[in-house]
Amino acid sequence: MSQQNFNDNIVNWTFENYATLASLVSGIAICLLALYIYSRSGSLIFLRDLMWRFFGGSTKFETEDYEQVRKNLREVEYYRFEFNIPAQNLTDTKLAEEWIKKNGFCHRDVARARKYIDWKNFDNLKFKEALFSKNAQCAFFALLFFFFVIISISVPLTNAKYLMVSLKDAPEAPSFYLSEGDAKFSFFKSNPTLTEKECQSPESLKKFINNEFSEKNINIICSLFGEDKYREHVNNGLKGQRGLLLAIVAISIFSVFCILVRISRSGVAKKLHEKIHPPKKQIFKK
Repeated sequence: MSQQNFNDNIVNWTFENYATLASLVSGIAICLLALYIYSRSGSLIFLRDLMWRFFGGSTKFETEDYEQVRKNLREVEYYRFEFNIPAQNLTDTKLAEEWIKKNGFCHRDVARARKYIDWKNFDNLKFKEALFSKNAQCAFFALLFFFFVIISISVPLTNAKYLMVSLKDAPEAPSFYLSEGDAKFSFFKSNPTLTEKECQSPESLKKFINNEFSEKNINIICSLFGEDKYREHVNNGLKGQRGLLLAIVAISIFSVFCILVRISRSGVAKKLHEKIHPPKKQIFKK
């Protein structure tokens, strides 16, 4: 194959894959958008209306009672999406508005605290106090600390030059770490390291033989250094290891973001709850 043809193939392959990737991302984005709208509004009547009108369907009922029902359904859907309040009918919307005005809440705070309010009975709306109790707050902060620890450990390891491996034919032997030029047997200790030069000396190998690694296991590890594609295998393994660690970091960062949002919203819910039920002031007697 000529250089020109080779370059042409690379360009065609690249753009073809970019187009596929762009289509895939666009499809996922549209699905996520529809899922977000559905989770907030509880229905997709507006989308059904668009499809109905697109195919030439009538935009309203001739019967006045049916037309009013149609308008009410769409009014409730719009109310749910706009204020993030899961009302099922216009009666629920009126009861929710009375509750909000009576207690001096704002719609934005109620929308943020939606998951902390029991919406089963709009005649008697209550807060789910267990979700923003001290125990719940402690659990959130414990999770936050856990993911921060994972991030702090994983980020430095993404640049590690050692690949964690284990011997397939010796499952009893613990994992060890390979680089392009040597092997080490402890995660925290840098020395001693087994190199190709030491593999050539039986005396040097004695310090690596112990209860965990027998002489046979050490010889197997030494044989790896002599393979033609040893460095290529290590580099490929490091790329995979780095990709896994970056995925863990990304998931951990997303989890931290979600936990911070939950902590923030639970704080809003607690503030609204205290407007209805002010905390008792403790009076300390001398």
